[in-house]
Amino acid sequence: MRLRQIEVFYAIMTTGSLRRAAEVLHVSQPAASKVLRYAEQSLGFALFERTGGRLVPTREAQIMLPHVNTIFGKLSDLKRLTDNLRYARDGHCISIGCVPSLGLSLVPRVIQRYHASHPGTELTIDTLHGTEIVSRILNHDLDLGVVFGDYTCDGVSSHHIADVPLLLIDGGDSNGKAVALERIDPARYIGLSENDPTARLLDMAMEEAGLCTAPSVRVRTHYMAAELVRLGAGCAIVDALTALHHPGLSKPHEISPPLHVACTVLFRADYALSHISRDILSLLRTELDVDLERLRH
Repeated sequence: MRLRQIEVFYAIMTTGSLRRAAEVLHVSQPAASKVLRYAEQSLGFALFERTGGRLVPTREAQIMLPHVNTIFGKLSDLKRLTDNLRYARDGHCISIGCVPSLGLSLVPRVIQRYHASHPGTELTIDTLHGTEIVSRILNHDLDLGVVFGDYTCDGVSSHHIADVPLLLIDGGDSNGKAVALERIDPARYIGLSENDPTARLLDMAMEEAGLCTAPSVRVRTHYMAAELVRLGAGCAIVDALTALHHPGLSKPHEISPPLHVACTVLFRADYALSHISRDILSLLRTELDVDLERLRH
């Protein structure tokens, strides 16, 4: 089948009629009917039965549909790719993905500062999980990804921005003393998803401290853990930026031994960073230094 024949077939399957398919494709109904007839002749079997003025898909058409859906999914990917390549060439737009914790304050402040000094630049920001950010970078959907932990893989490089402390959040304010991991009540501990790089770090640290934690509640984001703590559901260990910017939390506690998670920026390994990306990186470092300085006081 030729691409135009596939388009007509797909349009009929999705709209349910030849008339509406022709409207979607911006062609006349006789023209669409002619393409469909040629498609069926080239295939050697009917795609639709004409019943009471309606086109009813044949068994063969139903079998073909999932494969045609895949083709149109790939065509959508191709269009998105060419759009991204065109805008990247113009140098006036950037797409950034960040994990939810960094979307609370850090990334918005960076975007606000950059937009104020470059009002003509188009900025697109998505809040995603780390694995989703990697996938979209590889698919050319994102230029930069800001994450916690190490997500580098084939085709993706990273810049280390800073090491961010992990802090204990609980109902009461900190007394200035670090809390030993073994003093954390396992029955009240709210864990992070096992896919989170911070969770893996914490699990290893707690195992070394002699704790065998199997949290009854695990969440996928630090933001969700912080909100559960705010509601009195228990205690949690989260990144310092979440502890600093989540509204309604008491002053966090340092933990002993101290643990840190790397804040890194991901990008495609086969592309040089654009001037916009380099400016965003610089602002990320500056704003993160501001937050880390606040934590020291």
